[in-house]
Amino acid sequence: MIFHLPWVYEVKVEIKFSDMSNFGDRTESQIDKVLLIGVTGGTGGNVIKGFLEQGVTNLRAITRKIDLNRPTLFKLKDAGIELVEANLDDQDSLKVAFAGVSAVYCHATSGDSVKADPLEVERAKRVAQAAKQANIKHFVYNSAGGADRNSRIAHIEQKYKVEQILKAAGLPTTMLRACLFMEEFWKKYTRPSILKGVFPFSVQPDKPLHLITTKDMGRVAAYVITHPAKYIGQEIELAGDVLTPKQLAEAFSQVQGIKVIHKQTPAWIFLFLLQTELFALIQWYRHHGYQADVQQLRAEEFPGLLTTFNEFLAETDWANPELTYESL
Repeated sequence: MIFHLPWVYEVKVEIKFSDMSNFGDRTESQIDKVLLIGVTGGTGGNVIKGFLEQGVTNLRAITRKIDLNRPTLFKLKDAGIELVEANLDDQDSLKVAFAGVSAVYCHATSGDSVKADPLEVERAKRVAQAAKQANIKHFVYNSAGGADRNSRIAHIEQKYKVEQILKAAGLPTTMLRACLFMEEFWKKYTRPSILKGVFPFSVQPDKPLHLITTKDMGRVAAYVITHPAKYIGQEIELAGDVLTPKQLAEAFSQVQGIKVIHKQTPAWIFLFLLQTELFALIQWYRHHGYQADVQQLRAEEFPGLLTTFNEFLAETDWANPELTYESL
């Protein structure tokens, strides 16, 4: 899930299994095929990079239309990823996509938007039905941090609904509840201002913010899929780093070579602009927020798989003004 961050406008004025013995750890050779859903747009390519880095290469990705003139699809095909045409709004097309698949990673069932897409839930029902009919052995879902805590945030609540749909279908699931994606800072309503020295973020400067990369989602999902005995039935809030807005500004300053200051944009601006969902998200960040145990995740659960924010800035060549979100 990729949220629109609360600075968009700069205005001047558990399913439990009694016997896990059937789910021993699997090597890649024992995984017939891993189906990837929602990875052919945006930064989905980074999810696939994460899988490949973990040595899970027997991958199939769903796309509405196989058009190799699309750079993202060409890169996937060139990397050896099998592409299959399927539509999450068409139940019959999903049967073909799920054929011969043993595990699924679902990154998203709807596009990135400010408002929660009601189609996300309906598509999840079709995906769950197709997965059940195909006898999927492990279904890993990219959910949202805070999904189980009555957030009252439409995006988060909807992810929780999808979790319940997958569980109700009787699928062996792992819920990876992602915190805020670091890639959000690359978007056009954010990065240009930061490169000029102002980091507009409508959260108090000392409020911890939990962060994760899309590549790390792929890495962790691949690891989880190859260790089903441990992870089937688990729900994990996932982050690779936790920093305050003040610390984020300091990180930007260091890599850019200029001073970057954090500017706490007033929350009322979003109400003034009738952006009620963004206002609600800001309030949630300010008063609640994510709760991932980053130290435990990095040291014990997924050592070597999680990226720090400084590493992310270096890996993506943040300070290069020629690069854009589409370059990721």
